Amino acid sequence: MAPEDSDLGGFLRSRRARVNPTSFGGAPGIGRRVPGLRREEVAALAGISVEYYARLERGRKVRVSEAVLSAIARALDLNDLEATHLRDLAHSLAKSPTAARAQDHHGDAVRPALQVITDALSPLPAWISNYRMDFLAGNREARAIYAPLFTNPEDRGNRARFIFLNPAGRAFECRWERVADETVGALRWYATRHPDDRELSELILDLNVRSSEFRSRWDDHNISHHRSGDVHVNPPAIGDLKLPYERLDVTHDPGLSLFIHVVEADSLLAQRLAAVVADGFGAPPRV
Repeated sequence: MAPEDSDLGGFLRSRRARVNPTSFGGAPGIGRRVPGLRREEVAALAGISVEYYARLERGRKVRVSEAVLSAIARALDLNDLEATHLRDLAHSLAKSPTAARAQDHHGDAVRPALQVITDALSPLPAWISNYRMDFLAGNREARAIYAPLFTNPEDRGNRARFIFLNPAGRAFECRWERVADETVGALRWYATRHPDDRELSELILDLNVRSSEFRSRWDDHNISHHRSGDVHVNPPAIGDLKLPYERLDVTHDPGLSLFIHVVEADSLLAQRLAAVVADGFGAPPRV
């Protein structure tokens, strides 16, 4: 999915609108038509010309040095993840369409060995997902927890579709607002890193068209990318669950990640999961 001309500009505008001018000695709100820093203020802080910075915000195809990108990141007070995203946007803009198509990406093929690994991790819930948020494979415990993703065939086992297009997503995700923010932020992160992925592009377009909640968050240009964290979900067959997770990228299969929920042995939670699996939940999903 080739990035739109507005992607880089939209991100830069959203970040400078967030900066408090007084942090850099500016006047707070006096004579300002826009929130945050003006273009000329960002350019001055970054040590570049206003014309050059304006070209970046307009999404013009220019080559930007690492030094300039670092200076802009400092001027806009970007965190490490945002600074990386800025570099990805700038580099994607500079690439030719041929170079973008040459990028390697996988995302759907789960080798039998990976299924064996997820099964062997029982009783820890473990599953394989791609960067499009498709649930591709998992062991019995993971399938029991995430069974609602497969109740409606239209969701296609995709967590983003489930969250934004299925009313059951709000009942399942106990922290829906937070999860919605992180989901959109993650899709923005991967859309820039995989600009040639047609399925990812179609997913984002579909969500933008069908969900105002998704669309408003997409327009915020926020990003999200987590290696670990926690979920708070409410699967009907199990009930309220708070689970930490670890995410491990599958280096042999770019685009795939192994997610593992950490459950202490012999804990009440472990006993609940074992009981649900013993009752027959966690059968392989049909997508």
